[in-house]
Amino acid sequence: MRRRALPNALAGVLAAAVLTLVAACSGAADTAPAATPQAEATATPTATPDPFPRRPLTASTRYVALGDSFAAGMGGGNETGKCRSSSASYPDVFTEEAGIDLIVNAACSGATTSDLLRKQLVSLDDRTDLVTVSIGGNDLGVAAIAADCAAGKAASCRSQLTSALSLLNVLPERLATVYDAILQAAPNARIVVTGYALMYDASNPDAKDFGMAAAINAATIGLNQVIDDAVDAERAKGAPMTYVGVDFAGHAIGNAKPWVHTSGVDAFHPTADGYAEYAKQLVRRLGTAG
Repeated sequence: MRRRALPNALAGVLAAAVLTLVAACSGAADTAPAATPQAEATATPTATPDPFPRRPLTASTRYVALGDSFAAGMGGGNETGKCRSSSASYPDVFTEEAGIDLIVNAACSGATTSDLLRKQLVSLDDRTDLVTVSIGGNDLGVAAIAADCAAGKAASCRSQLTSALSLLNVLPERLATVYDAILQAAPNARIVVTGYALMYDASNPDAKDFGMAAAINAATIGLNQVIDDAVDAERAKGAPMTYVGVDFAGHAIGNAKPWVHTSGVDAFHPTADGYAEYAKQLVRRLGTAG
């Protein structure tokens, strides 16, 4: 595929990110004044308590997983049913490593925020101790993006990415509705929201298809920021929620051993190794049953 220019909307997102990074890296050295008046000592503000409580996991911790294909495990291998559920999904791997009780993985490939509200909340009750949720991507039409971009349909890929970015402004309200519904359905649970790993190594602007890779990463960054902000809004209200991002650095598309499928029905979904990395990050945040 020939390298194409990014559409204006995506180019703007990338340019802003680069300028912000440059400013952050060079601003302190280049803009610091020669001398400043000595600031008066001020009282250290009291730290705001973390609404996500430290709570040891046990063998009887009741865990429910919700979400889309990234939670169902699509691409992990040996998928079953219309939801493309895999035993290599991060909820299954995390459960095994943490030594807790997975009541159900209700996640389903293709699920949107609306689908989660209609079909998955029934899995929760007041005995649920822990919930993980991966949702939001399908509200932006990521399935079509994956199909077109993986198939090398450059024009359609760019169009789908532009449409996805334009839909980001409707996602915060949808996520807030989902998070509030989960909190109501599982009033005693802690909730962990997972982000979406970047698919590409877009570090080399001279690489083949750099434009598409950078655009897809930019869209993913935008999606993750919206999700993270929505979680922060719930935390500000005292909800026991936290956001966990996952990094495939060194194992993205373009690296020697990617943790991402590059073609076929599973395109742009993690491999079993990718889902294992998700589980690793959950263990890092939550610990294991002692």
